[in-house]
Amino acid sequence: MGDIFYNKTVTVYNRSVEGLMEKETWYPTVLKDVRLLITKGENVSKSGMESADSAKLFIKTNNLSKEYKKSLEWQNLSTEDKAKTFTLTSVEDFFVEGDTTAEVPAESNFFAYMKQKYDNCFKVTNVDVFELIPHLEVGGA
Repeated sequence: MGDIFYNKTVTVYNRSVEGLMEKETWYPTVLKDVRLLITKGENVSKSGMESADSAKLFIKTNNLSKEYKKSLEWQNLSTEDKAKTFTLTSVEDFFVEGDTTAEVPAESNFFAYMKQKYDNCFKVTNVDVFELIPHLEVGGA
């Protein structure tokens, strides 16, 4: 039986801008058996702002489908290697609850498109890497 707390699936989208024409490419990664805590109601009542979405994503690093790379290291990889790995970059990247890899990135503002289409879609705000009990903690808004 699986872990009752780590029972969600999310799709992480990594943004890469390349070349003189600044071509934008989105690299999706499906992560299974993660823990996703969404605290919108609590944040709205505390701040009074309707836009106070917040999420905390916990990812165990011992069973990832792709290797995690730090942001700058990932940005310097080849296109082929970017597709084989993933990163979590504040402001640039986002995650969505569920497997949303069937979506084709829009020509402009893919995040806004996904936010309108899916309830639980969050920009990465911060990432903490823990090694003693290997996992990542990702904030989203």
